[in-house]
Order: sequence, then structure tokens, then C-alpha cells
Amino acid sequence: MCLICFEFNKKRMTIEEVKRALPEMITFAKSEDEKAHFKKLQSATNQEELEEETKKHTDSNLKK
Repeated sequence: MCLICFEFNKKRMTIEEVKRALPEMITFAKSEDEKAHFKKLQSATNQEELEEETKKHTDSNLKK
């Protein structure tokens, strides 16, 4: 699971902190899927989009 998604959903990261961390996460992504996920988070244009994407990612990984 993506630590950014987990921390953002637990309200431990702000949208500004997420946006600041994503370029480094993209650079050091271990797979193309991971890189695509981080780029999708980076393309979120507002709080609602970021919340939706992080919740979807967290929920899908918690079911495994």
C-alpha cells in the first residue's frame, strides 16, 4: 500500500505535503504501476479528487 495514501486518509498529511512528496516518490518508484499511481495522485487538481483517489487505493489494498 502507498504510504502517502494511508497517511493522507488518516489526516496525517496535508494536500501540500502530498504534492511536495510526490516528485520524489515518482523518481524512486519501484515499478511502472507504482509510478502511474503517484502520477495519478499528482494530477489531482483539488482536495476532493485527491481524497477520492487515496481512499480508492487504500480500500482496494486493505481488502487483500
